[in-house]
Amino acid sequence: MTTVSLSWVSDETESKEADFAGLIDMHAKITGAILGRPRTFRPAPYLYADLYAGPGPLSYNGRDFLGSPPLAWNALRKYDVPYEALFYERDPVVAAALQNYVPPDSARAKHAVYAEDCQIGFADWLATQRAQPWRYGLIYADPIHDEIPHHLLNAAAAKFERVDLLSYFSATQYKRRRKSDAALNGFTDKPFVSDHINAVNKAVALIRAPHGMWQFSFVVWTNWEDFPVWKKHGFYRVDSPEGQAVLDKLDLTSTEQMARFQGPLPW
Repeated sequence: MTTVSLSWVSDETESKEADFAGLIDMHAKITGAILGRPRTFRPAPYLYADLYAGPGPLSYNGRDFLGSPPLAWNALRKYDVPYEALFYERDPVVAAALQNYVPPDSARAKHAVYAEDCQIGFADWLATQRAQPWRYGLIYADPIHDEIPHHLLNAAAAKFERVDLLSYFSATQYKRRRKSDAALNGFTDKPFVSDHINAVNKAVALIRAPHGMWQFSFVVWTNWEDFPVWKKHGFYRVDSPEGQAVLDKLDLTSTEQMARFQGPLPW
């Protein structure tokens, strides 16, 4: 397996990809069954868009494992789901490595690798698309240390009612931005994680309990009220008591959580 050296790969990355593998496998299986039903019209292919794609194969501390692009196309081919896959990677060297790794196109699978920032490239692609309320798929944003691209995800949600959204992010980075801004200005209006999670216009959101010192987490947005809750991997609906507790942990430092728990003094 040929790999590209990447500064953002860490000891959390392999477990992240393992969780992503489980999510995309579940999603491909369910959607494949839906698309395989007899119908009077030919449905559009499953849309998979990977907004921070990476090179495909990854390596850390001598361990090789797969990143999100091959995990996605492997799951979709496993369940024989016809699909269109879009991969955005702003580093041209990394994009070239991914381009050399994608499987050949076929009648049931199309792949496009774009060496550009998703905020430009995917936004431009969305502008060419009409509303497709019956199309299924998944759009995945993995900004790692940057903010959730909620404006871009909302633009996609407006076009694709049944395409689900997924993001991976660091809650610690949100807290650090708020802390630095408050130290500089005496206050901060930098967003909480929950501000960006709640800003995405889907009916249901599921959040994963954070991992590690950077408090890495996944959030899934969907309009499917019965979307499976993957509790054995620490996922909860945001509108549940457990989900609200996870959001508090993602939003607040330990000191802020303690102050909220203790509440104001009775005088």
